[in-house]
Amino acid sequence: SIRTLATPGCPGCHTGCHIHTYMLSLVAARRPAPPLAPCPAVCSALRDAPRVLHLDRRIAAPNVVRLPMPAAALDAARAAFDGAIRPHLERNLIEDLEAQPVPCSQLRSAYGNFFVMRGGSSTDESKRHSSDLAWISVDDMPTWEAFRKIFDLSGVADAVRPLVDCDEGIRLYSSFYVVRSRCASANLHVDWGDGVGTNAFTLLAPLEDYSGVDDFQLLYEASAAREAVAGGVGGGDGGLAQYRYRLGEAIVFGSHFYHSTEPGASAGGAAAPHVYLCFTFGSDRASFFEEHIAPTISGYQSRLLVAADGSVRLTELGRHLEAEAARGH
Repeated sequence: SIRTLATPGCPGCHTGCHIHTYMLSLVAARRPAPPLAPCPAVCSALRDAPRVLHLDRRIAAPNVVRLPMPAAALDAARAAFDGAIRPHLERNLIEDLEAQPVPCSQLRSAYGNFFVMRGGSSTDESKRHSSDLAWISVDDMPTWEAFRKIFDLSGVADAVRPLVDCDEGIRLYSSFYVVRSRCASANLHVDWGDGVGTNAFTLLAPLEDYSGVDDFQLLYEASAAREAVAGGVGGGDGGLAQYRYRLGEAIVFGSHFYHSTEPGASAGGAAAPHVYLCFTFGSDRASFFEEHIAPTISGYQSRLLVAADGSVRLTELGRHLEAEAARGH
């Protein structure tokens, strides 16, 4: 069942307006968040795990919220992408990966070192060729630190801090770009297991303005049937709705948020795909991380990640590649 937040003076109308306003105020003021939201009723709700909360009055789905993405953060992410990655995409990097047994590659540049993994439809092998989605992740600690600065510039950690069970603060796990130029079939999925609740999040923010494309946005499963809503979040058939990416806005979501790339294509084709800055982040509690968070991010999206305790580790794919290299393959 979907639980809603109710605070004194709030009828529990399931818009999540108090939490949303509070988080946005923290971002605007760049103030650190207190350990818990400043209301006994909200504090009580947030202690229950896993959390299934309506956080955004414009999106009828659980554990998802829109937050502003400052221009300075996007400018830094765009500069790294343009310098280190875009020239390779223009030379058909993603398509060429299909010829390899493991469709991945490492990019080295003065702008940072990155690991490219072609994911296709990622969670449904039968739809692998329906999309050219790729993850381009940071691939060494100097590059990870550079993206940590971008993450700090975004203010997102302060914004979600009241929703996450932490000992010291929000931990950034991985940073990458999500890149895609086409999608032929929707693939509804969740990023996080049910036990995560709001203790880990995925952030997606477009690097450019893609409003000129009517489709190829984000589909999500709405909690209740709604009429179309003006302003970028609309209703759809069969409980599906469209979220339209906006330059300067991030969509941030935890567990229970069923979503998919909307079928469509970028206007410029494979040489000019849609590009999204992406972070995964959440609790710094090691036992919770190992049980609930690591299973999602320790597979093949990246070669390395930072765990809840701050240690750097290889993913399953990273360990496989190192073992292959040791055998001379």
